[in-house]
Amino acid sequence: MTLFTQELIFGVVGGLGLFLFGLTLMGQGFQKIAGDKLRRFLGTTENPVLAAVTGLLLTVVLQDGAAAVALVVGLLSSGLLRLKQAVCMLLGVNLGISVTVHLIAFRIEHYPLLAVGLGFLLYSFGRKRFTRYLGYSILGFGLLFTGLDALLETMKPIAGNILVPGTISRFGRLPVLGYISGALATFVVQSSTATIGLLQVIASQSVLENGLRLPLLPAALPFLFGTNLGVCATATLASFKGNAMTRRAVLAQWIINLLPSILFLLLLKPFSHLVQDLTRGLCALGGWLGEVFFLIPAECPPQQAGLISREIAVAHTVFNLLMLLFWLPLLTPLLKMAERAFPNGRLEEDLQPDFLNEKMFDTPTIALQLATKEILRMADLALEMLHLAWTAFTQGNVAAVREVERKERAADSFQERITIYLSTLLSRSLLTAAQSQYLAGLIHVVNDVERMADHAENIAQCAEAKIDEKLPFSETAMNELDLLYNKVIAICKEAYRALADNDPAVARRVLEKEEAADKLEEEMKQNHINRLNRGRCWPASGIVYLEFIANLERVADHAVNIAQVVLKGKERGI
Repeated sequence: MTLFTQELIFGVVGGLGLFLFGLTLMGQGFQKIAGDKLRRFLGTTENPVLAAVTGLLLTVVLQDGAAAVALVVGLLSSGLLRLKQAVCMLLGVNLGISVTVHLIAFRIEHYPLLAVGLGFLLYSFGRKRFTRYLGYSILGFGLLFTGLDALLETMKPIAGNILVPGTISRFGRLPVLGYISGALATFVVQSSTATIGLLQVIASQSVLENGLRLPLLPAALPFLFGTNLGVCATATLASFKGNAMTRRAVLAQWIINLLPSILFLLLLKPFSHLVQDLTRGLCALGGWLGEVFFLIPAECPPQQAGLISREIAVAHTVFNLLMLLFWLPLLTPLLKMAERAFPNGRLEEDLQPDFLNEKMFDTPTIALQLATKEILRMADLALEMLHLAWTAFTQGNVAAVREVERKERAADSFQERITIYLSTLLSRSLLTAAQSQYLAGLIHVVNDVERMADHAENIAQCAEAKIDEKLPFSETAMNELDLLYNKVIAICKEAYRALADNDPAVARRVLEKEEAADKLEEEMKQNHINRLNRGRCWPASGIVYLEFIANLERVADHAVNIAQVVLKGKERGI
């Protein structure tokens, strides 16, 4: 290996590594600053335009289009987003990538090292959480451009070589080749931002060494369009273990990115002229204002090498903005087509956890919300078991008993998976004190819900004993059991609602209703003793009756435990 080749390899690998590491630091810093507000912000995405803006901001926060796409797919799979919201957010992700692309085009070669130093000082010596993570982001910003400068210096010796301009020229003659190359490069690097940044560096150096700007933009555009398709490949990978909803979103994204690209490939020259005119106009406006406008320096015209880089950035923005305007009115037919391609096909009930997603560990707020949704799903399962056990008891339905046993095994699986998920979250993520306390409360709630399921199985066994031994129950006893059963079910529903809404008022109602249920239980036990004394109750039936009451009482107690978790969380400001 010659010295030149060694320097070339080290320069490209090191420069690209610094670039990607800087992107990662920027994303982590922004995410730590905005992560706690992410959950509330996602609730504002019902409107398609707001959803697209959310996708744009999400990409800016993460500083990585592939990561933003994977996060949106994960949120959709976990049930936190609807299909229409997710597709609109994916449209916004493409625009969000343009923000970083414009940053790359904006030459700030004198400031990266200053940003590194300033970011390090803020992160190391900042006392407030916001200051430290702001420094983290600034440090990443500086490393990103330090990596770009390293790439720029490395590419200088080969920019004049026939390979680079020759390759880009071939993209102009064979747009499909450039389109596929852009998609493959993005898929391999797993970052469209890095791929476009490399394209800008190569194009700028080609202009410096060869003066190829005029034919270079139409030749670079197919590669640029292909980067969007590479992001689709990332979304496809993220949806492999997803459900029908994620597959619909991914199919919609492929259609959204593929069809307009074909049209733009046929209109390369007119589109390139539009971009060049628009870029010059923005430069002229910046010069007229005497300051930076939309990340374009006031000097007009900029140097040719800088101009091609900005033209690529403007082309990316215009392309994705036109796509957004084109697809927003067509969302309904697009989603209907995706639904026909991937119907639910849910022929039998899926009793496996559906919301747990380890990809959300980097955002603890969302990870805790997902765990809560899974616990509520487990709670619904426990309610179904109670209903089936009551049906078996009142109607003599043995099949309902078998169904309760099947669901109880699923409840055990839920408890194990949710507990492991929460324990892993605790070990992998940096949680705030409030988040740690909330997580501990959720672990207690999981155990309470699992015990509810156990008591439902016990009631089903009471029903089976009643059926097998043909035990008689008086109408009065059955009416009393029916009254207590409905009171306990109401208590459980209130407890689950308090957990879902984090509502202390509802939690306090649970405690009040449980006290009323306790009084009813005492009355029922006394009435049972009176019936026994009068000889109006079969002794074997009395044993099952008391067992039934005891299990319903324990179910209500566990509901109270859940309500107390909500109340304690509010007292601690969670």
